[in-house]
Amino acid sequence: MTSSVAEEWVPRRNVLWGSFNGLAYVPRLPPTAYTLLLHMMTEQEPGGLVVATHDELATGLAMERGMISRAMPHLVAARLVTVVRRGRFQLHPMIAAFNDPREQQRAVKALPKGMRLDVGDFEDEYERRFQLHLDEKARKAEAKSKGNVTSITKPTRLKRVH
Repeated sequence: MTSSVAEEWVPRRNVLWGSFNGLAYVPRLPPTAYTLLLHMMTEQEPGGLVVATHDELATGLAMERGMISRAMPHLVAARLVTVVRRGRFQLHPMIAAFNDPREQQRAVKALPKGMRLDVGDFEDEYERRFQLHLDEKARKAEAKSKGNVTSITKPTRLKRVH
């Protein structure tokens, strides 16, 4: 590599700082969930915000969208990612990157004790939360198969009271 090539190289964005000690508290996840987490860590803005839809994440990883949709609940159950809204995800402050170390220290100190990754048994907590997700998914599927689910887009009519 010549010096002129090295001088031309410019990082694609500001370099962020992160202490990723929180990764020591990542439970056993499916490989796709790990891959998704690492990709999200490379795409984050300062403070851990990831602005990307499932389709964009899938494109960035050369995966199908369904694989992202199946991996994301694992990251949420492990408390590594919070879904802010469609296309907006927040990485946990203990694994997020910041502009400087003090920003991360403040963000971690502001966490309620129960939200820290290093408190309690992270494996058991992950398994409990993921089972709750599976139970809720099964409950919704059962209700839908029985016809007990009203479509969100279907307008509800109020009965007139005389």
